[in-house]
Amino acid sequence: MRAILCLTSLGFVGLPTVLGSSAKDTPYQQPEQIHIALGQPGEVTVHWSSIQESYLRQKSGYHPGESYVIYGESIDDLTRTVIGSSFLFQDYGPERRKFTMHMAAMKGLTANTKYCYMVGGNRTGWSAPMYFTSPPVTDHDVKVRLPMTYAIYGDQGDYNAQTLPSLQQAAARGELDMVLHVGDMAYDFHSDNGRNGDAWMRDIEPLAAYVPYMVSHGNHESAQNFNHYTQRFRNMPSNSGTLTFPEFGTVPNNWWYSWDDGLVHFVAISTEVYFDYHDMVPEQYRWLEKDLAAVNRSKTPWVVVHGHRPLYCSCDEDCDAPATTNRMGLQLPDGTFKYGLEQLFYQHGVDFYIAGHEHDYERMYDVAPGYDAATPWLSGATTRSTVDPPATTYIVTGSAGNIEDHESFSRPAPSRSAKRLNTYGWSKMTVYNASHILWQQIQTDTAAPSSTWGQVMDEAWIVQQHHGPFADHPRRSEIEKVGLAGLPALADPEVSLDVAMKYATRRLKNEAQCKHMPAGQEPRCTDPRLAQDLAQQGRWQYTKRRADGDGVQLV
Repeated sequence: MRAILCLTSLGFVGLPTVLGSSAKDTPYQQPEQIHIALGQPGEVTVHWSSIQESYLRQKSGYHPGESYVIYGESIDDLTRTVIGSSFLFQDYGPERRKFTMHMAAMKGLTANTKYCYMVGGNRTGWSAPMYFTSPPVTDHDVKVRLPMTYAIYGDQGDYNAQTLPSLQQAAARGELDMVLHVGDMAYDFHSDNGRNGDAWMRDIEPLAAYVPYMVSHGNHESAQNFNHYTQRFRNMPSNSGTLTFPEFGTVPNNWWYSWDDGLVHFVAISTEVYFDYHDMVPEQYRWLEKDLAAVNRSKTPWVVVHGHRPLYCSCDEDCDAPATTNRMGLQLPDGTFKYGLEQLFYQHGVDFYIAGHEHDYERMYDVAPGYDAATPWLSGATTRSTVDPPATTYIVTGSAGNIEDHESFSRPAPSRSAKRLNTYGWSKMTVYNASHILWQQIQTDTAAPSSTWGQVMDEAWIVQQHHGPFADHPRRSEIEKVGLAGLPALADPEVSLDVAMKYATRRLKNEAQCKHMPAGQEPRCTDPRLAQDLAQQGRWQYTKRRADGDGVQLV
């Protein structure tokens, strides 16, 4: 009922006089790009931008803007005030564009309670009333709140974000307790001097302003030393120290960090440091080792680690050397590896590792360490279990929709693969209790029959009654006997050659061929129709045809 009040009683909000009086000749400026996150226990943080205000004030000197939040349990009870902070964000494109970002934390929240809030100020304007449900804190709060549901996906752009309508509907129905975006956002934040990032942040606001939006970064955020990602998501609950780069100075570290929510200990990691920031790999590794060792499995029995790139996949060459780097670590001159993530996951009993990067969906069974040097993508040992799995369950969910289109499966599925899909969609993880999680994949592909939109295309119960280090798992001996995953002895048509191959054929003939590019570069696409489609959107000024007529270069 409070949510309805927050949405419908939009007139005549009594604002506290402590916020200051209106200034003459100051244009009204609505805050935008509002998104919330889980902060310290019992807190919800909010981040937003005020763009026009910054432009108006640059000539006469920068004014930090107004960073107020008013909140309460209904639109008629916005009696609590938070004074946040603001800073001038700098994009390093040709225009050197600047605008103001704001942050604040709403504290002292009663657990599992609907709150209404507004951000802004009397001088520069207020947002519309928005709402959220406060997180549980105590064991009793969690028990009352269960089951808790999380939307999880990666690789969502502003153009072709085919999952967004479904996610917005789920949020409006109150189905989601949190969103987890595992890298690659907007495509890209820095394009068109950051305007493409602004557009995507506005478009996710109907979701992210109502449901905590938690993140990890991907290769498409790498421009300007991840400047846009680092600054646009400064409200993450950093517990891993600080970062220092020329683009943003010294700020709380949101490249890797962790938090608890309900029965789950979530850990965000940076897979990108293994490719472009080698000196940061040992630092992250040591922090991750310490964080996982400190998890209280009686309080948060489930441990979910997420990063952008997969440790295991089976679609194409990304599943060879790149996946091996994250899985095994940096290779030393003597051929050995150091700082590999997989061994840490197995050692500390990580239940799930969730990634994107590949623009498809692949749910795997339990996978224990086992390196196949000849065919790295067939590495890993598995009992093909979903009940008491004796190793980490690996999932790729990078099909949220973007300008690079689908990622075709060009290889047969190894034994560790449980389900592969090549349609746009998002994953839904529902935690019922300490032993049962329901994992689902929701289909949102507009190219598929309309009757299938919103359908569950994959579903599995993950049951774990023995949380903790897998070396102590009662089924440890079973996985030690199975050997490397390899290919199934008898091909299963659904998971070996995969029905998604028809999409590969269609894509080769009709659709854009875009592929992951090195850090800081945009994808090159060979379908002229994509350029026309992008141009029709109006704001994608960075799309143009190559002078030689050979396809399209996104710049």
